[in-house]
Amino acid sequence: MKEQFFYLFLVLVLCSCFVAFYKTEHVKTYALIDVDSENHLCIDLNSDNICSNDEYFGLKHIVFNKNEQKTFKGANDYLKTLKNKKVTLGKYSLLTQKYAKIYLDNKDIGLYLLSQGLAEPYYKDLPIDYIFACKKDFIEVRTKSYFTPPKKQKEIIELPYPNGVFGAIELYLIDPNKYSRPSKRARTNAAQALIKNINSAKYTIDAAIYGIESQDEIIQALLNAKKRGVRVRFVLDSDPQKGDMYADNKILRKNFAHKDDNSFCIMHNKFFIFDGQKVATYTMNLSQSGSGGYDSNTGVIINSKVIAQVFSKEFEQMFGGNFHANKTKNELINYPLGADTVISVYFSPSSDILSPILDEIKNAKKEILISAFYLTHRDIISELINAQKRGVNVVVTIDALASYNFRERINNLRENSIKVKVENWGGKNHQKNMLVDTCTFISGSANFSKNAVLNNDENTLIIRNCALGKAYRAYYFRLYNSIDEKYLNRYVRAESLESKNSCYDGIDNNFDGKVDSFDSACKSKKNVHNLH
Repeated sequence: MKEQFFYLFLVLVLCSCFVAFYKTEHVKTYALIDVDSENHLCIDLNSDNICSNDEYFGLKHIVFNKNEQKTFKGANDYLKTLKNKKVTLGKYSLLTQKYAKIYLDNKDIGLYLLSQGLAEPYYKDLPIDYIFACKKDFIEVRTKSYFTPPKKQKEIIELPYPNGVFGAIELYLIDPNKYSRPSKRARTNAAQALIKNINSAKYTIDAAIYGIESQDEIIQALLNAKKRGVRVRFVLDSDPQKGDMYADNKILRKNFAHKDDNSFCIMHNKFFIFDGQKVATYTMNLSQSGSGGYDSNTGVIINSKVIAQVFSKEFEQMFGGNFHANKTKNELINYPLGADTVISVYFSPSSDILSPILDEIKNAKKEILISAFYLTHRDIISELINAQKRGVNVVVTIDALASYNFRERINNLRENSIKVKVENWGGKNHQKNMLVDTCTFISGSANFSKNAVLNNDENTLIIRNCALGKAYRAYYFRLYNSIDEKYLNRYVRAESLESKNSCYDGIDNNFDGKVDSFDSACKSKKNVHNLH
């Protein structure tokens, strides 16, 4: 009996030792050979003095003392001081879990490693739910199977070629499924075409834009234009209390002649006029998500002196200090732009942009396609329902954030048999487009909202060209069909695991002040909102 107890005791001791071995801190010293601009550390695990993907580590935060915790933002200068120094990497469990802290010269410097082999910036913020303290000096990371960040993509810069040329009009179509994150590069064909026209301008560039941010290629092209003697002027949005929506507006003010609207209403235009001969107008803003290609957007470039004159008149009003209700009426109706195109141009709020849109809906015979960020104007919704009732096939693709915030109006459309799909692309559906019976294309800066009609400075184009309409229609259904059928009856939070890459893109998609893993919907799949 004593021998049995002895052997049992021996087995227990051996098991305890085995477990203790794998629960003991194992350390080894490595060279820290790089710190990139996104606060990733390259630790030379295989001692070859080369940074490979599995040697980069994403950081959650830096702890400078026990009472103060700082996020990775603004920490890059501090991290660079560690370059070329020796670090010790503490492991917690060799069998199952990954990494803990970094020690520098045997001193805990409080750099918590949360992920290995992830060189993309949006990998830094793993959901808090999956981070557990497992020992006083260590942090353990656990992930669930559905938490699968997108693979790193090669940065492809598109050529400045339109998706179609229709007489004097070039059409540009941005696919939100092409990229898994925003970009500081002007990588879309629309943005590259803008740069091409800036580079080609000889005398003047006049632009009215909501804003620009993190698009250095576009800013550099504008600076180069100024250096070669081109007069460059801007009209910009500015809120008297909140200031700028886009941070790099200050660069434009510093370098170019400009005028701010300085109003609680917004100057929401996104157009450029080149040498008084050509107009480029977009649904996109000049940002990482817009011209960077993460959002769904469109643009047209019109080579017409007459159209340029109409836009110039609008620009000069605003550059002279007349915005919003202080502007005089400015529009061009049913102008023949070549043999196959008729175009109308409206500017709100001085022009009535609502009535011509309602007229197009009322006169529709077969099909109305809408792709929009906001579809909230009750008169437009009412006429769409009337069109559906008289046999017109009405189809809507709507942005996740806007539809969730205005569920009652989207429900109204759905309850009246209109197909409304809520996108789950990650980026926004930032279009402001309508296609009626294939041949009438409505686009511009204006959302289908009350503010766009009554308060904001906006432009709206109505282009009648069947070939252009067919090209847009093919693009529309390619994007529409990329959205699962279940989103005909559901709502998706703009920042959630179900909204594709939105939890890994490094931006605040739903404007709640919480980015990626800090947003509760990025920690659980319970973010789909069924109809009541």
